Amino acid sequence: MIIEPGIGLESIKYGIKEKELIVLLGSPDKVDETEYVEGSGDWNRILWYFSKNVGFTFDEEDNYRLSVITVIGPGYTLFKKDLFGSPINTVRAFISNKTEEIPQYKDHSFLENESHECLDHHGLGILFWFDSGNLSEMQCGILFESDGETIIWPD
Repeated sequence: MIIEPGIGLESIKYGIKEKELIVLLGSPDKVDETEYVEGSGDWNRILWYFSKNVGFTFDEEDNYRLSVITVIGPGYTLFKKDLFGSPINTVRAFISNKTEEIPQYKDHSFLENESHECLDHHGLGILFWFDSGNLSEMQCGILFESDGETIIWPD
């Protein structure tokens, strides 16, 4: 399936409601409902389709419209390439070449996961997550106007 930054994943577009997604993909394997920060009242629901290596996040603050697509396995292409499992330097070079923007590096390593790193590409709205140096997850999100707050929903 093709990841389209700021648009969605093939026929699944940012901004759709949960019911619309379920019509397209069927019932999810699991639904997680979490609060971003405990006590904040900022809730979201993630519909996981493990057999498809993907999850879809619906945020309360966006009226439970689709705002993040999380890819957790192979079978998804960005700029015609499946990057899952690729080393961090390969992904950085590939993305920088395609967009002329160098993604920002962040180290999120901790005791339980000694090698957990991220490349944040603001222009694409994608966080590339790496475990043990290889791409393990992509969090593809909505894009914003230059004010950083107004969402650009796809048509």
